[in-house]
Amino acid sequence: MRKLGLGSGPKKPAAAPDVTALARGTMLRTLRVKDFAIIDDVEVAFQEGFNVITGETGAGKTLILQALAVVLGGRADADVVRAGAAEAIVEAAFEATGIPEVRGVLEGAGLPVEDEVVVRRVLPATGRARSYVNGSLASVGVLGALAPLLVRVYGQHEHESLRRVETHGELLDAVAGLGLTVAEMVRRHAALEAARGVVSDLEARRATAGARAELLRYQIDELTRAAVRKGEMETLAADRTKRAGAARLLGIAREVERGLYSGEGAAVDVVGRAIARLREMEGIDPEVRETTAMLESVLAQIEEAGVWTGRYADRISDDPERLATVEARLAEIGRLARKYDVPADSLPDVCAGFRTELGGLDVSDEELTAARERFTAAEREAAQWAGKLSVERRRVAKELERRMAAELGGLGMTGAAFTVRFADVESQERRIGPRGWDHVEFYLAANPGEPARPLARVASGGELSRIILGLKTMGPGGAAGAALLFDEVDAGIGGMVAEVVGRKLKALGARGQVICITHLPQIAAFADHHYGVSKDTVAGRTVSLVRRLERAEQIAEIARMLGGSARRQESHHHAQQMLATARTQ
Repeated sequence: MRKLGLGSGPKKPAAAPDVTALARGTMLRTLRVKDFAIIDDVEVAFQEGFNVITGETGAGKTLILQALAVVLGGRADADVVRAGAAEAIVEAAFEATGIPEVRGVLEGAGLPVEDEVVVRRVLPATGRARSYVNGSLASVGVLGALAPLLVRVYGQHEHESLRRVETHGELLDAVAGLGLTVAEMVRRHAALEAARGVVSDLEARRATAGARAELLRYQIDELTRAAVRKGEMETLAADRTKRAGAARLLGIAREVERGLYSGEGAAVDVVGRAIARLREMEGIDPEVRETTAMLESVLAQIEEAGVWTGRYADRISDDPERLATVEARLAEIGRLARKYDVPADSLPDVCAGFRTELGGLDVSDEELTAARERFTAAEREAAQWAGKLSVERRRVAKELERRMAAELGGLGMTGAAFTVRFADVESQERRIGPRGWDHVEFYLAANPGEPARPLARVASGGELSRIILGLKTMGPGGAAGAALLFDEVDAGIGGMVAEVVGRKLKALGARGQVICITHLPQIAAFADHHYGVSKDTVAGRTVSLVRRLERAEQIAEIARMLGGSARRQESHHHAQQMLATARTQ
């Protein structure tokens, strides 16, 4: 088992499914709490079997439960941080060897996968809480997924499973061991929905095909007639600029041509005369030849420039009609680009896309008929399995009602009637869901002669705890799941009923880890492992302490729970008898 170390850096968390998908063999090994409310620094090493936590009122028993809820993603207020501390830290180490559900959550979240899952929650006095699983940062969502796989909490304020009617069917399936049957139902329902989606898509396409095809043909014709070419708009824009300034371009070009080549006093004449004079100079001083050659080169360039500007002037056409044509073409391309909300160069691609869509619009009768036949077959298979599942549930429900009557009687609810009701689906269309078509709800008549009423609305917290206990006791034999934590399961009971509850919790502990917070000695006596919570004053401050009780300490604690100091010897003797009796159960 890993030793938790608060100063060794972040640890990593775990994930979980719903109430029916419990992991196998999960066990809370260690819980360490530091600077949490009145807890200074406490580490509790829990064991296999039935673990009991007891202590005087106000000693801090509920803080253990609260800390465990927080480390598994529960809401944590800043005021849980111990006064004077910068942060509170809660760590929990779970043994989760080979549990595929846990592995799936960890792998899906990109977290390290190990046989042990260590969850660490850091709660600053100011700022946001941080969560770690196996040393890596994890979201609260991941903790929420892991939580039901690692530990299930049943207590006075933790009955969301029974308070929500939609979970009653899941609980029934769990007690009946119908997990594989339900999984097949989920698979068939998924196939049915996929087939339904194909039919709906084809029918929608056929219904809208006519109008859509007409629109597509119009748009294709419009774009085809426009025949926009890529790069055309840039070319036209340049042409428009040139034609709009044609008169000025022509005047400048003629002026330059005359100045360079054809006009009176043109540059070619001036440079030509200069060259002739330089050649005269060459006869006297050969050094002038370099300058003569330079001017000859310039003369050739001037002549070429003059000829080019003359030809350029000849090409310029001051044609208002051509300019109007260019303007109109630019306006048309701009309109189409705005209409289809694309750059002008993308208009040919838009047209090609419309052609492709038009080609795929047709839904043939054969295609639609085949899709409908596949849907009918999937619906038939799903309905067959839903019917099989419904028959099995109704059979199990009768047996569950019979057994729950005995269970509740033994748990102090003598005469209570627990019934399982199925919504009437014979007179209405059966809508197949992922878990079939059954709508299951638990009803309870708490006392003889009372009418049965919806359990979610009439049961008290204590009654819900005992009902959950009864349901868990009747779960599939040997199917140990997440660790079970019962808080206030003893609410409103005592005497022989409390002894029955203790015996049942011990029996549950033989199948998987059970942790129970109780104030009844009859339940505590059945503990495989007993932990005492107490308060003390250290350096002028109140602290909550938790420690595993040895045999003599356990006797003393049960004696305290039995009576006051005036009957200390009698209570001590009674505690010994209770423990001895519990050992033989």
